[in-house]
Amino acid sequence: MILKNYINKDIYRTTAAILLVLILIFVSSRFVKYIQLAVDGTISANAVFSLLALQIPSVAGFLIPLSFFLAILLTFGRLYSDNELVVVHGLGIGQQDLAKMLLPSAFVLALAAGALSTILTPWALTQSSVLMAEQAAQAKLGVFSAGRFKENSTRDGIVFVESKTDSGEITGVFSVSRQLEQESSQNNILQLPADSLSILNNRYGQVKIQTARSGRHWENEETGVNYLVLENGQFSEFNEIENRWQLTHFDSSYTKIVQDDSIKVSDSAKSASTLNLIAKLGNRQWAELHWRLAAPISIPLICLLAIPLSRTQPRKGKFSRLLPSVLIYLIYVLLMMYSRKMVDSGRIPGEIGFWWIHLGLGLFVYWLYLPLKKIKKSIRQHRVGAN
Repeated sequence: MILKNYINKDIYRTTAAILLVLILIFVSSRFVKYIQLAVDGTISANAVFSLLALQIPSVAGFLIPLSFFLAILLTFGRLYSDNELVVVHGLGIGQQDLAKMLLPSAFVLALAAGALSTILTPWALTQSSVLMAEQAAQAKLGVFSAGRFKENSTRDGIVFVESKTDSGEITGVFSVSRQLEQESSQNNILQLPADSLSILNNRYGQVKIQTARSGRHWENEETGVNYLVLENGQFSEFNEIENRWQLTHFDSSYTKIVQDDSIKVSDSAKSASTLNLIAKLGNRQWAELHWRLAAPISIPLICLLAIPLSRTQPRKGKFSRLLPSVLIYLIYVLLMMYSRKMVDSGRIPGEIGFWWIHLGLGLFVYWLYLPLKKIKKSIRQHRVGAN
């Protein structure tokens, strides 16, 4: 029990540290993406950390097996290099006994990974899609960034807002846009050189400048239509063709905001609940179901795999078996990813799925635990039979 608690405590601590580092690495790429969306005004700054938190369940469920596998390799490699496990083996405790010590921890982590992949991850993906859709809808309602020039929705001008309150009211609004009138040059198109046509199109048009002291969002409760209300402002329009200005002062200006009638959330197999996948089994549903079950099934297998792979000689160092072991795990994961595509396309029946990969790894693990005498005996018998 002392040895069991000592090894499990060290492996739990190492697994948590590796998992935290890997999550930070994977989430950092998403963080950069969400920050860019916040800078562009597509999502609000408060939504960045909410979206990042919703990414953690899917990332953690995928990384728990790898973290546990690396933790066993590093822990046992250190124990072998310090001759601690050499003494343990000398006392009659073999690899099978070490596996029995680690399997309870493996099943606990398998349950945690299964809960993440089958329950929390679909819910988090659904909530993330809803939040992104809400942020996109709010962007269409005029989410302005105070103190920064921003391209308008029609991409023909810029908008600047001096300040913005928490309630959404804005002050110091300035917008300028230019609408080109290409039809004005069509009458003389045959009389102009080719390089003069672009100059004419870029030169003539209408420049519109709008300023307002304040603004707010207003929704008509009867029709449900949203408006951007600007108050105490001036609208200036310059016609470059006629070379004249037109100024209009207003107390209130209502601009209809074009937006979708409803928030559309993608209904994909990744965000569907596990019960819905089982109720409607197709190629995509089978592929997603096998992918969700891959993490809890693989954890006991890679636990048994890591114990013999981590055995090193004292003079070779504790990291000598790390690279080939990681390559074996990488092949295992790549086979599952390839099988997922094959099941999704219908080339592999959904009932088979990943089972052939798990079975192959299980046979390989069984071969690793065979006593060396049995392996030599089978090789000797095979050679005798061949002769």
